[in-house]
Amino acid sequence: MSEESRVDRRKFMEVGIYTITGTIAATSSVALARFAVGNSLEKPKSKWIEIDLNDDNNEFSRVVIEYAKKDGWLTTNARSLVYIKRVKKDELIAISAACSHLGCIVTWDEDQKSFKCPCHNGIYDAEGKVVSGPPPAPLKRHKIKIEDGTILLSTETVALGGDSHESV
Repeated sequence: MSEESRVDRRKFMEVGIYTITGTIAATSSVALARFAVGNSLEKPKSKWIEIDLNDDNNEFSRVVIEYAKKDGWLTTNARSLVYIKRVKKDELIAISAACSHLGCIVTWDEDQKSFKCPCHNGIYDAEGKVVSGPPPAPLKRHKIKIEDGTILLSTETVALGGDSHESV
């Protein structure tokens, strides 16, 4: 056996130490990255909020919802305005009041049967679809359901055409 290909005890220990050190460094960096990122990549869980709706005239009712919202490590109290309308006896629609353009709060114009954004003159129809102005997308919907006569509204919004209500 030649001198060059021979592995002595010193070389064996050197390779072993480097291998163990590299393994520890790789494992530690993965654990450290997971710690640094934490829960920030997890999708926030939707909450169902019980609401009281005065819908005697089958028109849109303004409902302010308040709930604890967790974003990564930070938990804050969130408030949202939602327009809710009874379509049928057992079916409701809930439209978010946040404009899809820049998040301004839209208002319901009963005379023209449309939602209007005061910031840039965006106009939506009664379904939340864009009629005119700069909004790039329809208003989002909140999931809504009725259980045992109680109206429950989800804090999660979905795009128009998504699963925005559940049948009773």
